[in-house]
Amino acid sequence: MDYYDLIKGSNLKPPRFLIMKFLIIYPALNLTIIFPINFLEFFSPNFGLLSLFLIFPWFLLYYWSIFLFSLLFFAKLYLILIDLLHKPKEGLFSISLRDKDYLFYVLRKVIKKLILQLYNYYPLPWLKILALKVFNIKIPANVGILDSYIDSDFIEFGSETILGEGAIILSSIIIGDKLMVKKTVIGERTTIGAYSVISPGTVVEKGAILGMGSSTKINQHLETGWIYVGRPAQKLKKQDDQS
Repeated sequence: MDYYDLIKGSNLKPPRFLIMKFLIIYPALNLTIIFPINFLEFFSPNFGLLSLFLIFPWFLLYYWSIFLFSLLFFAKLYLILIDLLHKPKEGLFSISLRDKDYLFYVLRKVIKKLILQLYNYYPLPWLKILALKVFNIKIPANVGILDSYIDSDFIEFGSETILGEGAIILSSIIIGDKLMVKKTVIGERTTIGAYSVISPGTVVEKGAILGMGSSTKINQHLETGWIYVGRPAQKLKKQDDQS
């Protein structure tokens, strides 16, 4: 499977389940709206318009944060319920809503994708890491994720890993009429170049480097101390310093 097949397979759109998005956004909005109404009732009579104007940007950031945390709270509640009904697992599944593994995979994907897309617009990157942790992705706080795409299940990061801008980390992909889900492991102190693609099942060992615009094969193993480039990734040279 080449680079373009990977991109095509990872972007085939599953059912949207708009009702799930509504069930998350609606209660989060209601919870968020309560706070600004109370704030304005207190602030307006006691302070002037100039003070209100000066504090307004912080006011927006504060309530955007409340909205995002509310979304995360309700999303987690639904995910707990979904996991109680059907636990996520690795494997090869038919692309059919009659297949329970595929159905519940899509439900989880819709919920997590909604939250993570919104969290991309928050100015502090640690909040996206928090959301990934809540979604059971093993990711230390010192991982640099920049503007990267990280799949929603079965991904593990080591500490001090850096993902370049536009990097794509996959643990699932559609191949023909099947959905493949396979755990992906990114070891500590690794560097994934900008616009690179990590395929499902890839294991990147400690300190390995994947060059910009490269892609791995499904189940590929990148060894410690090597620099890899290309589509698919191949060894370029050994790193000199592994300290």
